[in-house]
Amino acid sequence: MSRRVSWREIAVDVDAAEGEAVVVRLKSFDIDKSQAMGCSICPGTDHKMRYRLLDCNSKTCAEACPVKCAWRGKMVTCLASEHVSISEFGAHNSATASHGRKKLSLTQKALCQDLAQNHLHPMRIHHALSRKFATPPLKIYRRSSRFKTS
Repeated sequence: MSRRVSWREIAVDVDAAEGEAVVVRLKSFDIDKSQAMGCSICPGTDHKMRYRLLDCNSKTCAEACPVKCAWRGKMVTCLASEHVSISEFGAHNSATASHGRKKLSLTQKALCQDLAQNHLHPMRIHHALSRKFATPPLKIYRRSSRFKTS
């Protein structure tokens, strides 16, 4: 039988911008599991939340110790109110910060999703964003615009 995990709360019921700021400060990670389930952030409502389990994929942790990093993260996002709760468990193998992937800001993501809803190809999205912002490489737009046309 699995044991109960004692999560340390990093951010509790914060808005999307504050949640994004917390995620940026974390070491690089992979999303291990992601699923929609009934919302536990908003009491007495009947809508969904996105539940994500995170795994450390930091190069500094991998180089510091031959065993897998014990750090795990949990990110819960209400799909209606866009409030976020972030928790962590365990410790990293290395205290040294790792360089994460470049990510889009919230305004860049919003523009990218808007252009993707208009069925623009990733290269056209890249050109449109490069005219408005100083932009990272094209593969970041492909990650952000893929399957976001709901």
